[in-house]
Amino acid sequence: MAALLPREWEIQLIDRNIEELDISLWDWADLIMVGCMLPQQHDAIQLIREARQRGKTVVVGGPDPSSSPNVYREASHLVLGEAELTLPRFLEDWENGSAKSEYTTTEFAELSMSPMPRFDLLQLEKYLHVGIEWSRGCPFNCEFCDAIERHGRQPRAKSNEQLLAELGALYKLGYRGLVHLVDDNFIGYKKHVKHLLPEIRTWQEMHKWPFSFTAEASLNLSKDEELLKMLKGVNITSLFIGIETPEPAILDSIGKRQNTEIDIGQALKRIHAHGIYVNAGIILGFDTETNDSADNIIECAAKSGIPTVQVSLLY
Repeated sequence: MAALLPREWEIQLIDRNIEELDISLWDWADLIMVGCMLPQQHDAIQLIREARQRGKTVVVGGPDPSSSPNVYREASHLVLGEAELTLPRFLEDWENGSAKSEYTTTEFAELSMSPMPRFDLLQLEKYLHVGIEWSRGCPFNCEFCDAIERHGRQPRAKSNEQLLAELGALYKLGYRGLVHLVDDNFIGYKKHVKHLLPEIRTWQEMHKWPFSFTAEASLNLSKDEELLKMLKGVNITSLFIGIETPEPAILDSIGKRQNTEIDIGQALKRIHAHGIYVNAGIILGFDTETNDSADNIIECAAKSGIPTVQVSLLY
């Protein structure tokens, strides 16, 4: 988002995950901009309240405000949805002194509009990995998932040149190590990802393999031997995959029928066989669970050799 702001603005980026807020910045700032996901909601609201008590103008956006705008009404302005579309409208009105209380859109941005991120604002030495984005959207229709609500079911992607430029920017800043591809489903745009991966491999070879990658993908990846080899070929070391539950009846009830067409244990073993380990997403709290559901999850994890299970409660 910082890259969408006017270049002449002086920006201080505070990541509350890794640092405390320097209280002198309250007086320094003309505008406070807060973005958050659901886990940061409580902290974000506290920041908004303190800023307002100090007489500051506060702009709020991001995934959770876009999903639950009423929670954030204490802010001066809500800039919701994809920032490439709504933030420029706010900025124009802000400069003219006519900014409205809320900016929103039902449209999705072409990612060619997305500028080079301001990686220079990050304290890179404090992160175990850095996230970059190539695409948005997922072709599936899982009932519980907000990714398709926020980003749609038609995957959109940046150009290959855009992504390689972002890798180059990180490289020039001296960053080396793990890069997380934050896409909701990195293989959702399967035809295009197969054109992208060879170019990433060539870039990696030219720069002597400075990065390893992690990504998020759907389980149907296991059916595509060519794609598995290509993912491993660019040094993708692990994948987050939404298993949710091994019970076909539950998967059918939540609209995740793509997982009912696959033997989950065999699918995970095929991915592991390529040297890519799976971080399996599991969800508890579906309406059609039974007293056996937890035991079935444990049995599935043990039989398939899942090394990491991330268990979430349905919200």
